[in-house]
Amino acid sequence: MNTLAYPCWGLTFASPISDVRGLATTLLDWRKGEDWLLVGGHSAISDLQLWTAWMGVASRSNNDIMRSHSLDAEFIRLIAGTHQIRIGFERAGLQEGDTKAWLIHIPSFTGFSGENLIWPEFHMSELDIEAERLMRVLDAKLLTQRPTPNSDTVSRLSLELGYNEDVGDFLAIERASLAHIALADLN
Repeated sequence: MNTLAYPCWGLTFASPISDVRGLATTLLDWRKGEDWLLVGGHSAISDLQLWTAWMGVASRSNNDIMRSHSLDAEFIRLIAGTHQIRIGFERAGLQEGDTKAWLIHIPSFTGFSGENLIWPEFHMSELDIEAERLMRVLDAKLLTQRPTPNSDTVSRLSLELGYNEDVGDFLAIERASLAHIALADLN
C-alpha cells in the first residue's frame, strides 16, 4: 500500500532533553493552534499509523466522543493505545534523556461524505515553513527520515507483538501499533 506522507518532521536536539515540561511549554506558547504537537522519537513509526490516529481523532471529534479536551492530547492518547490521557503522555510523549522527537501537524477535518471521512487538503510548503519556525523556537534540527520504529518503540508504547513476531519486524510493529489505536478505548 502506498500511503500519502503524513505531515510530520523528525527532530533531533543538540543535547538530551532535561526539561520536558519546559520544552512542552515552549511549544504551547509558540504554536499557532492545538493542531501542532510533539511526540517522542519512538512514537511515530509509519505514515499509516499517523493517518490512522488522525482518522480516529477526526471520527471522535465529529461524534463528540473525545476523551481529551484537545486534539493534540487525543492524538497522543490514540498513538499510545490507551483510554487514559496521563498514560498516553507517559508512553508516547517526550521523556527526560530523549534526543529525538516528532513534530506533528494534525490536518483539519473537512467532514464526512455519508460515512466516509473526507481526505484533508493541506499545503506542505506552508506547513514546512511553520515547522521550520517551530524547530528554531525549540532549538532542534531536522532529521531527514520518515517515521520508522526504533529500538524503544515496542517497550515504550507497550505494544503487544504476536507470538512469532520480533522487535526487528517492521510490519509486525506497524500492525501492533494500528491495533493499539483501534483498541485504545476498550477497557
